[in-house]
Amino acid sequence: MMRTRLHRLPLAAAAAACAAAALLLAGCSTGSASTGDSGYSDSKKVTISFSWWGSADRLATTKSVLADFHKAHPNITVETQPADDINSYFAKLATETAAGDAPDVMTLGGAYPQEYGARGALLDLSTVSKYLDTKPFTAQSLTSAKVDGKLYGVPTGGNAIGLVVNTDLIEKAGMQPPTADMSWDDFVAYADELGGKLPKGDYALEMQVSDILGVFAAQETKTGMYTSGGKLGITASTLVDFWNLEKQLIKGGGMPPADVTTETQGAAPEQTLMGQGKAAMTFAYSNLTPTFAQASGDDMTIIGVPGEKQAARPGTTVLPSQYYAIYSKSKNPEAAAILIDYLVNSPAAGKKILADRGLPFNQKVLDAIKPSLDPGSRAAADYVQQVAANGRSALPPQPAGGSIMVDTTNRLDAEVIFGRQTPKQAADEWIKTMSAALNK
Repeated sequence: MMRTRLHRLPLAAAAAACAAAALLLAGCSTGSASTGDSGYSDSKKVTISFSWWGSADRLATTKSVLADFHKAHPNITVETQPADDINSYFAKLATETAAGDAPDVMTLGGAYPQEYGARGALLDLSTVSKYLDTKPFTAQSLTSAKVDGKLYGVPTGGNAIGLVVNTDLIEKAGMQPPTADMSWDDFVAYADELGGKLPKGDYALEMQVSDILGVFAAQETKTGMYTSGGKLGITASTLVDFWNLEKQLIKGGGMPPADVTTETQGAAPEQTLMGQGKAAMTFAYSNLTPTFAQASGDDMTIIGVPGEKQAARPGTTVLPSQYYAIYSKSKNPEAAAILIDYLVNSPAAGKKILADRGLPFNQKVLDAIKPSLDPGSRAAADYVQQVAANGRSALPPQPAGGSIMVDTTNRLDAEVIFGRQTPKQAADEWIKTMSAALNK
């Protein structure tokens, strides 16, 4: 039984939150935690709320999974609170949290687990360990949800950023798909050539700058975007390099003009040029490969990011996608924990969720879904395995205060590509803004 409050929010910038791979979990135990005596009773009927963001397909899948959950736990009613886009979702969540009325189970990404955990808004999951089994998760996958040694969330699944390629559109242009061993210079030349062969209204590359910037920074720096001490690892010179590369792509025709680029910057996957079948390539998280394929009706695959072979160190890594967390003021934390345990540790739930929220961390769940993966999801799974084997090891997570990174990057990116600021001016402002946020 579910009661749904569907918030039809305007589509806005959707940040992709990163992900960690199930393939790193060899040797981890699986299975759900057994319940114990901590004041919870299966005979007591309770209602909990659950919030997340995502597409209509995710809504339908989640409602189906929750219907199964209620059959297994008839005493727990789940009131769903889905939202269309991530920006409006977090704006609403901030208001609810400030008012003391946040959902019992919330979905978080990026630096939010640490930020909300540090503010006391999230429940220490060790207090509900009898109901939520966290053993299937590697220490690396839990890092971004820990504050002072306390765990405030568990990841939904694993992903890695790569180059998603529309093979149908490239074939129509009479070209072969790009290869994973391209340098950035090779890739710019390829994108410019492809852009010149596509019909009007179609483009070679759609760049979601906040997604690829972290990989680009990790190729050029030892720490990536952030240091282990919660400071900036990226330098202004790396930002200048990135924005000069983007300007070069726009000038050469490898990317759309500035007005088209900003129009879809951070849009929901289905609303992007890639989702509409109007872009041949984009940098995105691996779990979006089947989403783009389904939305566009075209064949999609995913390959390595340019520059990985030439860089001193790979920039791609396998990171957590989203996290499920429990509100610290929840009146029914045990029921909330039971729900999360079902979502991440149940093979039955996994068979419906598949790779929508990343590849499952629980090896038992991963094994259960493999036969049902569509071609796009299988390509994503293969790619995550490649990154797990050959990519970067653990990178420092986005620290508290880093949640403004996406908005800051998109705002200053627009300033650069419209010519209102030079790459150097934008880079200096980016460093100043982000440093101030991390130092609060």
